[in-house]
Amino acid sequence: MTDIARPSAIAEDSGHGGVQILVTAGPSRLAGDLKPSEGGLDTGPNPHDLVAAGLAACTTQTLRLYAKRKGWALGAVRVETTWRRLPGQVPADVFDRVISLSGDLDAEQRQRLLEIAEACPVHKMLTAGVKVETRVA
Repeated sequence: MTDIARPSAIAEDSGHGGVQILVTAGPSRLAGDLKPSEGGLDTGPNPHDLVAAGLAACTTQTLRLYAKRKGWALGAVRVETTWRRLPGQVPADVFDRVISLSGDLDAEQRQRLLEIAEACPVHKMLTAGVKVETRVA
C-alpha cells in the first residue's frame, strides 16, 4: 500500500462569524473552538489543546514502539499533557506531561521509558524550536 501525500493539517473557517473551525488532521476531522471567555462556544479543542494532544499522542506511540522493540511487558500507557503560560518567563509556554505506565516493568525499565519519552519527535521539535514558512495561496 502506498501512502497518499496530504497536508499534515488543514483548518477551515466557514466565514459565518464565529471562531469555530473545522480541522482536518491526517484522515480525521474535528471541530476546533475557543472558550466563551475568548469569544468561542467551547465546541472543540483550542489550538494549544491540539498541540498538547500531539505531544501526548507522540509520547504514547514512542513508548509503545520502544517497549515492543525491547520485548518489555508494557501494559496500558496514559500520557496527560496540560499547557500553561507563564508571562514574563522564558520560555513562557510550558507543557506539563504526566506519564502513567502499567505492566510488569522493573524500576530500571520505567526509568528508561521516561528517558525515551524525552526523545519523542514532537517533544524534540517543541524543545528545539521550529521555523514556520508562510505564503499566500
